[in-house]
Amino acid sequence: MTDRTASRTEVQPSMGMKEVVLRTGTTLDSGTTDTLTMTLADFGMEKVMMVYGNVHTTDYDVMIECDGSTAVASGVLTITKETGNQNKRQIYVVTGK
Repeated sequence: MTDRTASRTEVQPSMGMKEVVLRTGTTLDSGTTDTLTMTLADFGMEKVMMVYGNVHTTDYDVMIECDGSTAVASGVLTITKETGNQNKRQIYVVTGK
């Protein structure tokens, strides 16, 4: 299932780099591994330099680093979320140029 509700916010570009923040809702998972997608060209990016993820252990409270896997194909970044954080808000910072 691809999450279509994650908000995407472009952060001010700095030294040719851009950052985009992906924030999921709290009902993203349905008991299976889900994915987030981002079309790089929509944010003026051609390549991804880094993806950093966090998860709220309690909604809007404690945040911890989370794992997942990433892939870029045909200019689309796909983040496959880890299965251990169902129904928890997650935030990913994508840095690229």
